[in-house]
Amino acid sequence: MALHFQSLAELEALCTHLYIGTDLTQRIEAEKALLELIDSPECLSKCQLLLEQGTTSYAQLLAATCLSKLVSRVSPLPVEQRIDIRNYILNYVASQPKLAPFVIQALIQVIAKITKSGWFEVQKDRFVFREIIADVKTFLQGAMEHCIIGVIILSELTQEMNLVDYSRPSAKHRKIATSFRDTSLKDILVLACSLLKEILAKPLNLQDQDQQNLVMQVLKLVLNCLNFDFIGSSADESADDLCTVQIPTTWRAIFLEPETLDLFFNLYHSLPPLLSQLALSCLVQFASTRRSLFSSPERAKYLGNLIKGVKRILENPQGLSDPGNYHEFCRFLARLKTNYQLGELVMVKEYPEVIRLIANFTITSLQHWEFAPNSVHYLLTLWQRMVASVPFVKSTEPHLLDTYAPEITKAFITSRLESVAVVVRDNLDDPLDDTTTVFQQLEQLCTVSRCEYEKTCTLLVQLFDQNAQNYQKLLHSASRVTVDMAIQEGRLAWLVYLVGTVVGGRLTYTSTDEHDAMDGELSCRVFQLISLMDTGLPQCSNEKIELAILWFLDQFRKTYVGDQLQRTSKSEHFPFLGISGSYSLSDFRCRTAFYTALTRLLMVDLGEDEDEFENFMLPLTVSFETVLQIFNNNFKQEDVKRMLIGLARDLRGIAFALNTKTSYTMLFDWMYPTYLPILQRAIEQWYGEPACTTPILKLMAELMQNRSQRLNFDVSSPNGILLFREASKMICTYGTQILSLGSLSKDQIYPMKLKGISICYSALKSALCGNYVSFGVFKLYGDNHFDNVLQAFVKMLLSVSHSDLLQYRKLSQSYYPLLECLTQDHMSFITSLDPPVLLYVLTSISEGLTALDTVVSSSCCTSLDYIVTYLFKHIAKEGKKSLRCREATQAGQRLLHFMQQNPEVLQQMMSVLMNTIVFEDCRNQWSVSRPLLGLILLNEKYFGELRAGLINSQPLPKQEVLAQCFRNLMEGVEQNLSVKNRDRFTQNLSVFRRDMAEALRSDGSTEPLDMMS
Repeated sequence: MALHFQSLAELEALCTHLYIGTDLTQRIEAEKALLELIDSPECLSKCQLLLEQGTTSYAQLLAATCLSKLVSRVSPLPVEQRIDIRNYILNYVASQPKLAPFVIQALIQVIAKITKSGWFEVQKDRFVFREIIADVKTFLQGAMEHCIIGVIILSELTQEMNLVDYSRPSAKHRKIATSFRDTSLKDILVLACSLLKEILAKPLNLQDQDQQNLVMQVLKLVLNCLNFDFIGSSADESADDLCTVQIPTTWRAIFLEPETLDLFFNLYHSLPPLLSQLALSCLVQFASTRRSLFSSPERAKYLGNLIKGVKRILENPQGLSDPGNYHEFCRFLARLKTNYQLGELVMVKEYPEVIRLIANFTITSLQHWEFAPNSVHYLLTLWQRMVASVPFVKSTEPHLLDTYAPEITKAFITSRLESVAVVVRDNLDDPLDDTTTVFQQLEQLCTVSRCEYEKTCTLLVQLFDQNAQNYQKLLHSASRVTVDMAIQEGRLAWLVYLVGTVVGGRLTYTSTDEHDAMDGELSCRVFQLISLMDTGLPQCSNEKIELAILWFLDQFRKTYVGDQLQRTSKSEHFPFLGISGSYSLSDFRCRTAFYTALTRLLMVDLGEDEDEFENFMLPLTVSFETVLQIFNNNFKQEDVKRMLIGLARDLRGIAFALNTKTSYTMLFDWMYPTYLPILQRAIEQWYGEPACTTPILKLMAELMQNRSQRLNFDVSSPNGILLFREASKMICTYGTQILSLGSLSKDQIYPMKLKGISICYSALKSALCGNYVSFGVFKLYGDNHFDNVLQAFVKMLLSVSHSDLLQYRKLSQSYYPLLECLTQDHMSFITSLDPPVLLYVLTSISEGLTALDTVVSSSCCTSLDYIVTYLFKHIAKEGKKSLRCREATQAGQRLLHFMQQNPEVLQQMMSVLMNTIVFEDCRNQWSVSRPLLGLILLNEKYFGELRAGLINSQPLPKQEVLAQCFRNLMEGVEQNLSVKNRDRFTQNLSVFRRDMAEALRSDGSTEPLDMMS
């Protein structure tokens, strides 16, 4: 059906088929037609038709979806068109506030996407897309339904600004997010809090659906503000208990007002469960505010207000009967200990009463094990961390944990034993079947259980003896009742788990002989139970008890036996040593560790005994000869592949253990020249099978490691060059072949391509930094192996996107250190790169500067420093040209010409580094300072613009303070890059960062500037 013939009725029919149709064929056809609609020139007019004349919500949803895809394209629509779309949608939702909620949501998402993508676009000296904040205020001043829409717009905008689109440059996202954070987010939070205060000041009519919806949307808005990724950390949401909210310093005033916390505690007590749960979620974030936001007295006051709120909730626990409220409150309690030290908690006036209330709450929660079981994790986290902190508390105030921790342990033990009968008789899901949760809870309990251990041990001994006797009676009873036996076995399983837990909780530095004797008493009972069950086999076999016994034995081994057990082995005992096709290739990974252990034993008495080494290598010699024979006769290729995978893993284990020059030379002489070509051939043949290529490449990377100077061969030995030539051949072969695979899907690109590239980069980095090859020799004698491997590096690099370089940790941790080596010792290669390639490399450095991984960001700083230093020295020597350094001069001239053609490259990096120093939590300040000085000396004019921009963005009283900070930064710094001058700048930068933070933190209205804008 041609799109330009589609009438409104036809479009609505397509919508029906797409969203609620049951016929799969019709649905697929509808999807195709609608995808064509998005690419059609008529798309906007059709969307307008659906919005204005559509008779169903699905028609309006389709229009919103099409608009969303249209404005999300990589090549954006013209500015005027985007402004028109935004204004049209704003007017549309204002005129039709009764639209279906999912339609309003979808339309508002379009506004948010437009605003984010155009955040820095200027028209007539105005940031035209930032006017959305002012537009929203007109909604907030309108009727209730308009006010709700206004809040949803702010909420969606905040979420969109925080959303990382991995298909776009990450630096651009951070630039927009940081600007939004600094210019708008605080105002949005203040506005949301003021709305909540207005709502709370009036009598709440909870029967009014609009009012409930408004409260819910405003709370969601606050939560989105507090969940914002303030520093680009992209915290892992699964690590819930480790999260710290990096509130900007400019927000201090909001958090220092006691009314802010009181507002959310009051909301919790005033609202129904669905809404009070959101208020608690906000309080969780307030409790997670970074400690450094406050001075010590301020932090103590803030903590005191949080504790008062906890006390009030526990004294009025009615709301906690709702599972949602209960879960959020448990998270809230856990965050308190995550963010505050026990020594600070005990200093709070209400601490004794609150810890008693929390203990009672925890005991009640454990006793009601069937209610919200996923929330218990947070309570146990709280107690685990409290007890673990006891040895480090210096305060004289009593912590009272010796009173309450044993009660918590007792409640856990007794509640789990009592649950067994209920589970068996009512045929409920057995908590023991969820081993992941059980193990998690037991690992938390092990710390708590060792507090006042005598009480716990006495209780366990008593319960174990009692239940073991009952179990024994049932075993010898003629008329065994199945239910009674199941209950007894379940109770014993829990007890064995618990004994393993308390034994596993032993700490060497706090343990005493008395505690070890108690562990012995408990362990003895488990061993007796094992003996009892063994005598009664097979009748008294029980899977749950046996799994519990395995847990106990593992804990007992870790605590009292240790991991250092020597074993003798054969392939019959360890199947991974064979090549049978019945075993998975993943099992072969054990071979590396196995041969490392064997080789370390060999090294004890090896010395220079070459015969002993040859004898040790004999099984591998036989295997390689077999492989060689099979290769030459072209049969059983699958067998030879499995053999080579195993041999590569074996050799890597051996190479890893050989840390002396003598022993490594023996291995190299054994491998070269006979067996290394076999591995080369395997790479050529099976380049598309990572199961084969990865072990071989990892072996080569291990051989290139000059650990303990083992590759510093004798002066008469060519081994270092020969080894590099073999590595060069393998990397070039792999690089050429892997690029022939073409484009790969997202789930295939890492295992099929990027993993191998990262190993190649790691091997090349080891060679370049190993100091066992004189690379000048290659050019001197016309050997192209060094040039070839560098070209392979470039070709592989250009096949990888910038986002993939940073997204895959192993790739980034091999690429950036390799680039550091190249910029340190091979700048002639860097300057010889074609301009697009050089731009790619420099862009990768720019994006890596903001990486969370300090290995990556520090390598980027170092690489940038080498490049800037090279350029600075070239400019300094430009007037002193001589014939003998003509080649170096030409290389420097190429780099200078490139930088003159692309001045924004170094300017952008200076902006990033200055932004990191002034506004971010800079974790590698020394590394950042080294290239920054060179950048400033090369770009003094641009540095002056950055300085002026920041100073002028602040209120007049602060401008002179900031100007003085910048003057102090360059005080005593000369126009050179000597070590002494760099050190002076680094010292100045440390003081500058501290003074700037202090100046920007001081009270007074500010308009922060993102220095990257």
